[in-house]
Amino acid sequence: MKREEVLTVYKAIKFGDSRIAPVAEQKRAGEAFEGYFNKNGMACCYGTHCPYINGGDIRRLVAERNCLSQRVDEMEKVMAAAEAEIEKLREENRELKEENKTLSHRLKQVLGKIFKPRVKPCHDGDQPKRGAPAGHRGNSRRRPEVISEFIDIYPETCDRCGGEVKGYPNHFDEHVTEDIEIRKRVTCRRFHYGYCQRCKEVVYARKDGIPANDRIGVQARAVGGYLRYLGLTYGKAARLFKDVFDLDLTRPSFMAFNTEQAQNGAPLYEGIKLSIRHSSYVNADETGWRVNGDNHWLWIFTNKDATLYHIDESRGGKVVTNILGEKYRGVLGCDFLSAYNELDAEAKQRCLAHFLSEIKKVQEKSEFPPDNVDGTFCSELKKVLKQAIDVWNRHRERTSGPDNLAQTKDRAILKMLELLLLPLEHEDTLRLRDRIIRHNQELFIFLDNPSVEPTNNRAERQLRPMVIKRKLTFGNRSDSGASNEAVVMSLVETGVLNGVEPLNIFRALSEKPLTSFPQLPTVRPP
Repeated sequence: MKREEVLTVYKAIKFGDSRIAPVAEQKRAGEAFEGYFNKNGMACCYGTHCPYINGGDIRRLVAERNCLSQRVDEMEKVMAAAEAEIEKLREENRELKEENKTLSHRLKQVLGKIFKPRVKPCHDGDQPKRGAPAGHRGNSRRRPEVISEFIDIYPETCDRCGGEVKGYPNHFDEHVTEDIEIRKRVTCRRFHYGYCQRCKEVVYARKDGIPANDRIGVQARAVGGYLRYLGLTYGKAARLFKDVFDLDLTRPSFMAFNTEQAQNGAPLYEGIKLSIRHSSYVNADETGWRVNGDNHWLWIFTNKDATLYHIDESRGGKVVTNILGEKYRGVLGCDFLSAYNELDAEAKQRCLAHFLSEIKKVQEKSEFPPDNVDGTFCSELKKVLKQAIDVWNRHRERTSGPDNLAQTKDRAILKMLELLLLPLEHEDTLRLRDRIIRHNQELFIFLDNPSVEPTNNRAERQLRPMVIKRKLTFGNRSDSGASNEAVVMSLVETGVLNGVEPLNIFRALSEKPLTSFPQLPTVRPP
């Protein structure tokens, strides 16, 4: 670099004019300037009074340049650290936005279940009002076949003139009313005794079937248990007995009735457990339950013939093993809870309704664009599962044969393999793909065995009575109460599946231990 160029650049350094030379060029020129005058012992001819810098000292200028160069280096380091921090904050901001979106979606679902919009439907011309259509023939309550009492009412005098009325034989109008009879019946059994002339001993009448300590009859105890089954608390049941039947009972009395019924039903409960364990197909599910304020789990194992409830503090696989055994020789229908993975079963059918619901949640949460690979994966996966369920439903309705089931399974497997090869990126769709891979042998069992249902709807329906009772009673106050609850509800729901009236079950449980349902007196008509 020539001397004139060096001086020009240093004017820019001195007066801070970047238009004369860029910062990098200024730094390079400063180093060249210093080397130019110091090489081989040469020095500036003007010394400490350089005319090009208004008579200033060149050494001071070099010192200022070194100081500024050091500050520039420090600022570059600060800027690099600031850029790294900004990028970190941007990443945290993206994660927080994603988390906020997820929580907003969950909150929307929860609020949507609790608070439903009260929007009155607008009755347009295209949408008629509710009710029977025009010209629909009305209907009234049927006349009972059995009349308990006939009451004849005759006219005494004429309403117009007050004269005597002569009635027409066998001519009358009828008005039939149905009502209930509310009365408390008090029964006193008097056991007589006498003297045997042969044995020379006093002989007392036998008290067969009548416990000595029972002061409340079988019917009252059965109705008390039935009210509990319907969801009434012990306090409300006691109030109903007092107000309606004029029978004063306390809450501990109803608790004693419940305990007695559970003890009498324990043999049949064990029979139901054996029936479930040796069945060819069973649906299982679980939900939360409270025992003395602590979190427990209500398990259900059910099929078309029996229902077994079990309340346990564990939600692990040991509960499933305790109920179904170490090796279950049937097909287990369940959701994707990991507790069912430990069971060694002949086959497992995972609930496709749960899977479809999970796919829908992912779609609503992520809002994939139409041409997105993850969105295509979700929509095509839903289509495959729904088509398989539709074919199974048509087979149950006898509109398609078994060959169609086999073809549907082959097509579904091929389509699933294509979907698994898609280059997915979203974490939720990757999770769905991992679920398919993990349970690849447990999704289409219902197409091989049509008696197996593709969903866990049977267990969900049988859980409903207990879920309603949980809302009304908030669970149980003790472990023994929870055990009694499971036994009694198992017997009642199993009886309902077999056409037995619940009240008859409670009546039988209030009398003696029950070992089978054929012992019950009446069966509900189909």
